[in-house]
Amino acid sequence: MKEMKTLMVVNILCVAAMMAFLAVVGPLIRVLHMQEWHAGLSVALAGILWVVMARYWGKKSDRIGRKPILLIGVLGVGIAYFLLAVFVDYALFNVPSVLISLIMIVSVRGLIGVFYAAIPAVSSALIADKIDAQYRTGYMAKLGASNGIGMILGPALGGFLAVYGLQVPLYTFAILPMIAAFLVYKTIPKTPKRHIEEMPHPKWSDARLRLPMIAAFLTMYSVVTSQVCLGFYVLDTLALNPSETAKVTGIILSLVGICFIVAQVFVSKQTRVTPYTWLRIGGSIAALGYGMVSLTHTLIPLGIGFCVATFGMGFIFPAFQALAANNVSEAEQGAAAGTVSSVQGMGMIVGPMLSTFLYKIDPIVPFVFAAAAFALLVVFTLKKPHV
Repeated sequence: MKEMKTLMVVNILCVAAMMAFLAVVGPLIRVLHMQEWHAGLSVALAGILWVVMARYWGKKSDRIGRKPILLIGVLGVGIAYFLLAVFVDYALFNVPSVLISLIMIVSVRGLIGVFYAAIPAVSSALIADKIDAQYRTGYMAKLGASNGIGMILGPALGGFLAVYGLQVPLYTFAILPMIAAFLVYKTIPKTPKRHIEEMPHPKWSDARLRLPMIAAFLTMYSVVTSQVCLGFYVLDTLALNPSETAKVTGIILSLVGICFIVAQVFVSKQTRVTPYTWLRIGGSIAALGYGMVSLTHTLIPLGIGFCVATFGMGFIFPAFQALAANNVSEAEQGAAAGTVSSVQGMGMIVGPMLSTFLYKIDPIVPFVFAAAAFALLVVFTLKKPHV
């Protein structure tokens, strides 16, 4: 598939741009005299709009073609990010009222979420269009590894560039989606419009997508749970001071990101393993990893537990994307990819709220819950055909 390299680069650049904001949001909130919940609101709104728009973009790409929707999504992210950079550049030297800052940051982050929702949905649908069912999991894994690379590079480069000013990483990462848009325009071939008035689209309740949706929600929920609860867990369980906690948390999250990439690279090399098998293997490993986390009170086993859990989830990500593509017709690929992508967005929204609520009950409860949920996922897949 000649478009694969372009899709990988596009996802790396756009995910890096999305994640780079996390490196500056804390200092930015302080400089603009805003409150912590304002940052949470901006991230949550982007997730909500992702949920709302992913399915829309996927269905739209079924009708008018993958290339125009992917181009709209990538350009939209770049333009919205540039608007954010311009506002921050102005606000750093002419601090506006908190209300204006809140409206601008939340609105622009929401706009980024609207357009970014098109990118994973259309990328997955394009792979489903071009690749035979038996090879889709491997290609979805390559796409997932690209996202993992972007998730690591974004915050790292964003933090490095922020020493030159909080607006510098934003301007820099506004350029990356523009480069991605140029690549899409030059290398992704046009696909013909489908001249059909009413095309079949899977509903939210479609039984064919039930297992992929459950796996997508659970995996994204667990990823966010790890990100949100890890720092608190290290602080409360290992009894470290705040600076040591930040260092340990950063190291573990970096290792987790590497494990996520390595797992998906491994999956991409295995062409004979079915999505159902990857779900069973990945769910078992993830359950084991979170079980280790919930039972440990020392640093090294804790890090190993998170890495094991993430390695398992790295198997699951491409599996549920490929399974969704394999279970629907050619005319439904965009809608199916958008539906599964929107469920991932739901996981991003529910994850912080539910995991922090469970954490208040007991620090191990969020991880016990994740382990049990992955174990149930494995049981559910065992009821399916061994294909």
